[in-house]
Amino acid sequence: MLEKAIQIAVQIDNEAVDDLSTDQLKEIISLIDYTTLNDTDTSESVRNWMMESIRVMKEAGSYCGGWCVYPEFVPLLNENRDQLPISIACVSGNFPSGKAMSQLKVEESVYAESMGAEEIDVVINKGWAQEGNFAKIEKELALIKGSLNNAHLKVIMETGLLDPEQIMNVSQAAIRGGADFIKTSTGKTEKGASLEAVSIMCHVIKEHYDQTGYRVGIKPSGGISTSKEAAKYVQLVRTILGDAWVDNKLFRIGASRLLQNAINDLNK
Repeated sequence: MLEKAIQIAVQIDNEAVDDLSTDQLKEIISLIDYTTLNDTDTSESVRNWMMESIRVMKEAGSYCGGWCVYPEFVPLLNENRDQLPISIACVSGNFPSGKAMSQLKVEESVYAESMGAEEIDVVINKGWAQEGNFAKIEKELALIKGSLNNAHLKVIMETGLLDPEQIMNVSQAAIRGGADFIKTSTGKTEKGASLEAVSIMCHVIKEHYDQTGYRVGIKPSGGISTSKEAAKYVQLVRTILGDAWVDNKLFRIGASRLLQNAINDLNK
């Protein structure tokens, strides 16, 4: 699996990306989890960020798959979410470190859902991944997933800190633990998403689908800021998982700058 995944990633990385069509740019916009996760976020700044995103998306005629914020801002997003049908996601699990007791991660995730979060982006315990304790990762995620009602669980693996085999093993553990999406990065480390990591994750998802018929989502996140960069991830997912996955119910691109850049490209 790993060799094939790496080969496909290299192949797509080496392919030139032509100018993107209007349809391609609108597709990219529809896949974005539009994100603000700054330590200095305030109610005012998040409200302005959200309202500006609504304005530019309406002008573009295309809207993102989700907004992603810290849990305290979930109620604020709920106040205005009727303007566009966009999912509300929030980070959890002592983001970005992932270093919290499992029960605290459960409580934070449950509380976030009670405030209106429809998707919970939880950070794994990275130390467990480094030491190869994938069973503990699976058990913790199963506790969190089992405590949620309807919210989707999106599992942040911080792939920039892992080698290919660890990425494969953590992906498998996350899916066994009930992940609805597996996600590359918090965006708070030096290395975010990579085509190689996402290719490995996609192959794990495909293997799981072939065995069970259940579709798990994929979320590259961390450092993807241009339309052409995003287009390579779209091509990668389409190549490995097929057209069915190129839909924001199964594929998101976590980003803070990509939306405006894609809209700028759309308006050229």
